[in-house]
Amino acid sequence: MTWKEHIAYIASKIAKNIGVIARTAYILPSNIRIKLYYSLVYPYISYCNIVWASTYATRLHRLNVLQKRAVRLVAGVPYGSHTAHIFTTLKILKIDQIGIFQIGEFMYRFDRNLLPSIYKHYFQLSSQIHPYFTRNSSSYRRTYARTNTRLFSIKSIIGVAIWEKIPMEIRLSPSIWVFKKKLSTYLIQCTVLQTTLSDLSPDSCAW
Repeated sequence: MTWKEHIAYIASKIAKNIGVIARTAYILPSNIRIKLYYSLVYPYISYCNIVWASTYATRLHRLNVLQKRAVRLVAGVPYGSHTAHIFTTLKILKIDQIGIFQIGEFMYRFDRNLLPSIYKHYFQLSSQIHPYFTRNSSSYRRTYARTNTRLFSIKSIIGVAIWEKIPMEIRLSPSIWVFKKKLSTYLIQCTVLQTTLSDLSPDSCAW
């Protein structure tokens, strides 16, 4: 399942809504423009992002282009302007960061037994596989992916890889609300996790 049709559908919806923003942006203050972004663009790129956006970066290219066009309109800068600083200034997560954020939230909920019981055995600690003590005995075990479908599965590599990259201070947050707030801030302010999910191949799972 590549989600190509679903991604194309999302892109068409976002493109139309960007047109709506473009026609009114010049007469609206910045606080209203950003509200329009979160009403007309963000819901499409964030809803179930954890599922359909776990794919090759090339398949998300058009969505990335559209999101950049939207944030330029929100910021009121010319077409073609660099957007890296805009995302940071407006505290807007990029598409790949949204995926990392949602996967991080899933892993936190699993770690704290906050998910439905169906996910109870979704991941295993290394200590559950090897009874003897190792440096990684308290880490979750990764599963080798032989196919692209499994490669982009949160259960196979991505979930554990992202969880291990999140700083321990954030992982030890006392509540899901605190965790989400800290992780969002961390993703916006640093570049450590600003890597597309497609980089997490079996040969680069040490990311």
